[in-house]
Amino acid sequence: MKKFLSIITFVALPLMSQADTYSVSDKYYVGFGAGIIIPNNVDINVSNAGIINGVTYSANINGEFEFDNGHQINGLLGYRFNEYLSFETELGYTKFDYNKVNLTAGGTATTGGVTFTGATSRSYDIDGSISSFSIIFGPAFDFDISNNLEFLISGGIGFSSYDDEIKSVGGSTGLSYDEDFTDLAAKFKTGINYSFSQQTYLQATYGFNYVDSGLDNFTDDFTAHSFDAKLAFNF
Repeated sequence: MKKFLSIITFVALPLMSQADTYSVSDKYYVGFGAGIIIPNNVDINVSNAGIINGVTYSANINGEFEFDNGHQINGLLGYRFNEYLSFETELGYTKFDYNKVNLTAGGTATTGGVTFTGATSRSYDIDGSISSFSIIFGPAFDFDISNNLEFLISGGIGFSSYDDEIKSVGGSTGLSYDEDFTDLAAKFKTGINYSFSQQTYLQATYGFNYVDSGLDNFTDDFTAHSFDAKLAFNF
């Protein structure tokens, strides 16, 4: 993570002398917005039989969870140190649904006396969802493109507190659970600030999101792409 933040600083340094910020002229700013999240598939690798999230799995299950795109509601709190450097706290609520599980090596999952049997090289629809609240802290760099347009780059770390629920897989409740987790999270974002006035601007960004959610003998960590827009106010 330290290397990740060092790269951001290195990229921004050659451009700092060009910054003559127009769109964010006051020390404090707040923003509110919304966007979409595009989750990447999460690999499954159950090498040993065992109980995970209250579900009993057989050994040697492999595949991936696939998700639908979801939505985000975001808030932004920032403090500006100078014309090109700020420190931001980004708060976000995210929700998206499971789509299906794609199995490359099948097996069984049992809970509540019900067993789901998944066949090799088969896909099964999932009724389930993940909802989360996250807070990310980190530096943000911006520099002028034109009088009212800026390029920004930012990265930070924090946490994600989320509810992971699967109601059924392939119509069976054998693989079902509802668990709450809190894990380390990180985000890299880049985009633009477009000023409407000295006090108001639009921030449009792309983000790469990471959550340290992997479970031993079950799943890898979670990653996703996101796109959002926020209306921000200086004061």
